[in-house]
Amino acid sequence: MEQYEIVVVGGGMVGAALALGLATQGRSVAVIEKFTPKPFEQAQPMDLRVSAISHRSVDLLHSLDAWGAIQDTRVCPYARLETWEADNCRIRFNAGELALPQLGYIVENRMIQLGLWAQFARFDNLKVIEGDGVEGLELDPNDSSITLESGRVLKAHLVVGADGANSRVRQAAGIGITAWDYRQECMLINVETELPQQDITWQWFTPSGPRSFLPLCGNQGSLVWYDAPKRIRQLKNMNPAQLESEIATYFPAELGKVKVLQHGSFPLTRVMLKAIISRAV
Repeated sequence: MEQYEIVVVGGGMVGAALALGLATQGRSVAVIEKFTPKPFEQAQPMDLRVSAISHRSVDLLHSLDAWGAIQDTRVCPYARLETWEADNCRIRFNAGELALPQLGYIVENRMIQLGLWAQFARFDNLKVIEGDGVEGLELDPNDSSITLESGRVLKAHLVVGADGANSRVRQAAGIGITAWDYRQECMLINVETELPQQDITWQWFTPSGPRSFLPLCGNQGSLVWYDAPKRIRQLKNMNPAQLESEIATYFPAELGKVKVLQHGSFPLTRVMLKAIISRAV
């Protein structure tokens, strides 16, 4: 049996950042992550899941000594941001007008995770348990017990659930949720753009749902298409040429011609916790 002050279940961006922050305070921490992030190689295609990182987020990653490792992979700074519903009424932000070098960065989620994980080895008080999932939890205000799928047992004064929307930790703690379905799905489409436009990100609100462009490294970008589930299913079943034609028709002309590289989709559901703490969680 292993004893820790804090066990973080989930080693994604949030769980990894929290674990590092706790380790810098001298806490005894274990991170449980069943799915080890795939190592970075420059030739890999861009991941579909990306995040817009603000200056404050960069400051946090700097404080954890992780930002340098993230920059060594793939990050795309952007200097302009636009959002609109009617084309003649756009809200525009420009880094130059704010005396900033950029407004933020678009970064693949895995690159952030890998940059954080690269710092784990610096701490003797931080243990990473990879490839093993949580089988059971016995929560106690004084000392909780976590049993892993391998049979390994961990004890902790505090358990943190950073294990996603269907959190095992949340369920074990009896924390309820309020959820509702937006009756929409989101399609992510990685494209190669004919026009260079890697310094801007934008979002256009249409009656059927928002459409967005997030710049990626090189002449690439991530298109985000929100629409009814039936429409998204139709788009997913198209071949690349058909999908490119739909993008040309239903995205702003300023996007220009694109080449579809890969795509995926997921339903949109909002989930809110009824509590964020409960019995040593």
